[in-house]
Amino acid sequence: MSVVRKLRRNGRSKHYKPEPLRPKDLCLARKMSEVIMDFAGPLLEDLEDETAFESVLSFAVICWNLSLIPEKEQRKMMRDIVDELGKSDHLMRLEAESWVDFFLERKKAFFADDRRMILDYKIVQEKGRERLLVVSTLAKD
Repeated sequence: MSVVRKLRRNGRSKHYKPEPLRPKDLCLARKMSEVIMDFAGPLLEDLEDETAFESVLSFAVICWNLSLIPEKEQRKMMRDIVDELGKSDHLMRLEAESWVDFFLERKKAFFADDRRMILDYKIVQEKGRERLLVVSTLAKD
């Protein structure tokens, strides 16, 4: 017998109203896959191949998660990411740096209230198109 039924039988739950297990605003949130597709939109517009699609989404996910850490750590991690991307090409390094800055500003401007961190994602082929599947959780403040 459930706890609620036991309480009702004993007459103690006349005013008992179960609360949702999650905050109401989380239930109304857009799917994280949709949010990331919007977030990555400026880089996704003119893509021609599947490999570029995966690279852009990986970069967008990295930038999204980067935006959720404290700014002091954020700058250090940003330098590490840019250094890794631009190891062999100085122009690539400069471009990567400008795109990271762009995405950090984009997150602040359009997605500031979304505090979900991406834990994992996968791109699957479905009906001849790519589909993004995302696992996320609320970031710690």
